Amino acid sequence: MFKNKIKILRIIHTLDPTYGGPQNAILDNTISLQKLGIKVDILTGDNKKINLPKLKKIKVFNKGTGWFGDYGFNIKLFLWLLKNKDNYDYFIVHGLWSFYTLASRILLHKKYFVFVHGQLDPYFALSHFKKIKKIIYWILIERQNLLSSKSLLLTSTIEKQLLDKTFVNTNGITKTIVKYGILNEKINKKKVTDIFYENFPHLKKKNFLLFLGRFHHKKGCDILIKSLNKLAKQNIRLNILLAGPNTGSTNEYKNELKNLSKKYQLEKNLFWSDAIFGDIKSGAILASKGMVLASHGENFGVSLVESLSLKRPVITTNKVNIYKQILKYKAGLISNNNVNDFSKKLKQFYLLNKKQILEMSNNSYRCFDENFNLSKKDKNFYKLLNSQ
Repeated sequence: MFKNKIKILRIIHTLDPTYGGPQNAILDNTISLQKLGIKVDILTGDNKKINLPKLKKIKVFNKGTGWFGDYGFNIKLFLWLLKNKDNYDYFIVHGLWSFYTLASRILLHKKYFVFVHGQLDPYFALSHFKKIKKIIYWILIERQNLLSSKSLLLTSTIEKQLLDKTFVNTNGITKTIVKYGILNEKINKKKVTDIFYENFPHLKKKNFLLFLGRFHHKKGCDILIKSLNKLAKQNIRLNILLAGPNTGSTNEYKNELKNLSKKYQLEKNLFWSDAIFGDIKSGAILASKGMVLASHGENFGVSLVESLSLKRPVITTNKVNIYKQILKYKAGLISNNNVNDFSKKLKQFYLLNKKQILEMSNNSYRCFDENFNLSKKDKNFYKLLNSQ
């Protein structure tokens, strides 16, 4: 427990879990901070409170979606922040390319941190139109927003190193690596597995791997499907449950993937679902043989860590910034982000015997527990806040 009571406000566009893993990790991080005696509230651009059990322990102020889509220009949020900013010692802004970092520069000079959440990953330079827009915005506004912050917050040494290869110049901006992870929640494994099978009865007698996440090109689901096709030609057929939200461009990519699976005649091996949460998600992980993520770039990979926490190995790429820990603990298999290599790792996993799977499963939990378990009250992040 720290000597001085610190009060923090997190500022985030949305707490809707369909936006991806960071939302869940943010809530877990908030709860772990509160257990150490730090008061944490959350300010959002949501229209109403998201109905999640964890939010019962957290005070949330929702100020509506604002204007200009994800940019979230929001007068209500700005005025609320102006009125209430003196109630907090520090502020944590989640994400870039939004009104929230600009509002923080105007109102909270040198009192706010900015969590990058992988939004400066070099991968995003592949879209030339978006790259040009972001470079212009960076030069005119965002760079100064970050120079006025206390620090950028990063989740790994690799993420920090990638900033030297990204599409904007981050020189002069303070950068800090902080511990990131999730809580080790106690669950009734039989109960959640039964709940999963009640919702997915067709998977009850099948061995399957699991993909959890948004259907976005960055996630490499096309690599996954093409890899399955490559293995099918060798008479190796793997089943995959792919669960992710059905929204906007996400839905378009999901339809592309379904057409690809039809082209390769893999419909009997691929099972599609909307996003799953809570007990159903935990049950899905436990019912699976492991997690797959053929990603082109992840600053962390929350779904992978969730899998490790439940003793399920992961098959992913060296573009995921926690891949070195996975390799070190032999908690899964690491591939390059291409079809040829990923198919080899899937085949290697398929050929593992029961003893090898058990060993990898135990390694998975050890990897989680020693690196990403916020329940162990690692004070890396808390000391940072307390030292300001």
